[in-house]
Amino acid sequence: MLNRDKIIIRLKATLDPARFRHSLRAEKIALALAKKHGISASLVTPAALLHDCGRRFDRRGLLRQAKALGLKIDPVSRFEPKLLHAAISAALARREFGVRSAAILRAIRSHTVGAPGMDRLAKIIFLADHIEEGRRFSGAKKVRRLAFKDMDAAIIASLTGTISWLLGKKLPVFTGTIATRNSLILKKK
Repeated sequence: MLNRDKIIIRLKATLDPARFRHSLRAEKIALALAKKHGISASLVTPAALLHDCGRRFDRRGLLRQAKALGLKIDPVSRFEPKLLHAAISAALARREFGVRSAAILRAIRSHTVGAPGMDRLAKIIFLADHIEEGRRFSGAKKVRRLAFKDMDAAIIASLTGTISWLLGKKLPVFTGTIATRNSLILKKK
């Protein structure tokens, strides 16, 4: 796997400046969460930095990449191809950045909508993407505070907000989002 400096150089060359800065902010909060929740920085740094490496592609490019990788493109992902970038990012992390850790690749793959049974690394990367300091959605401060106390509660709050926003805009809700939220709620019962 490439070291942090080489990852940074490649990301800066392939991502637009705003997405690159987002990746750096995600790494910053992911490291803070990792320290709080006892996860190694050697796992967190590459996962956080590479979680959006697939966002170099536009919507059509994401669909082309997904097809080339043999990914299943469901109707909601066809409607919103950005949902495909997590799986594409995991494939690029492996192919272009030399990531072999199954845990890092799972964390990258599940960072957008989560997944039932996420481990602590995956939860940290999910939360880091959703709550890095550049995120200004309603409830962001609350979710940031929760993330340092109870990651499951923070993820539930984040997904609840996402689902509410999508419903308010009359947009489809990806089934993975609902499955993640439900699994965490049922785990708490």
